[in-house]
Amino acid sequence: MDILSLVAGFLAGALTIYLVSFFMRPGESKREVTDTNLTSLFDQLWQTHERLLNEMKQDMDNPDFKFHREFYVQKKGWGWGRWGFHRKGPCIAYFLEDHSDLLPLVETLTAHGLISPTGEADKNSARFQLSEKLVELLRGKKTS
Repeated sequence: MDILSLVAGFLAGALTIYLVSFFMRPGESKREVTDTNLTSLFDQLWQTHERLLNEMKQDMDNPDFKFHREFYVQKKGWGWGRWGFHRKGPCIAYFLEDHSDLLPLVETLTAHGLISPTGEADKNSARFQLSEKLVELLRGKKTS
């Protein structure tokens, strides 16, 4: 093996390790947004999805859900109602039939790191977790 092959192999390995570690860092896949930009984004989303975000705000303002961050997205008629009992007690659910804009909003909030998927409850629903920043924005929103 000549020296050129040895150096090329070393550089290729080092570059591979660097790229893998760069893309595997936690949170790096989410879009970085400053607080000002995040507030602006939230205001724009509020204008577009006011009914749904207002419902989320009401849930976060509810004393029963003061520290609750998990919610489900599912189809109606699944059998346990808006604040049903699911595995670990009461939970919040938003229904696809009630909000035609639910999936686009969930995708946008996920892309900006304001919610994160935490797994599937089953084939009819998906489970998400609100970030503390989104809870802060929801609770701070003044409604008329």
